[in-house]
Amino acid sequence: MEKKNVHFGGVLAGILVDQVTSFVSSLLIGTIYITSNHISPSEISKVYANTPILAIYLLVGLFCTGLGGYVSASVAKRDAYFHASIIGVVGAAIGFYYSFANAEVPLWYHLIGFVAVIPAALLGGHAAYVKRRRANPDKPSGSGPKPD
Repeated sequence: MEKKNVHFGGVLAGILVDQVTSFVSSLLIGTIYITSNHISPSEISKVYANTPILAIYLLVGLFCTGLGGYVSASVAKRDAYFHASIIGVVGAAIGFYYSFANAEVPLWYHLIGFVAVIPAALLGGHAAYVKRRRANPDKPSGSGPKPD
């Protein structure tokens, strides 16, 4: 097995994109939901009891992780799946940490997030890989079993 060299700038860019977009989108979604439903700060647990809003949070968060995987693979310009997978693992670790911090969020939310976070990041890495290959169709793809 060949040793991969981590492009730290790509990984850092991917983590920042994932975390910042997740934070901003969660803040916007929460603000819109809370203000439109006139939920007071003492009733915040209503947000965690609402399955549709949690599903939206989950889908948007997974999209942000995919975007982070895309950015990481794009900045690294090599080993797209490797760099995207790092974003997924970091996202899973952060999600695992926050699962202990907020006991009000249902278990199904955490389980789906843990199962889907790495594939979401890899999907972003795949998109970056495909874009790079389309931009350079004459460049040989290598002879290894894995692309990149």
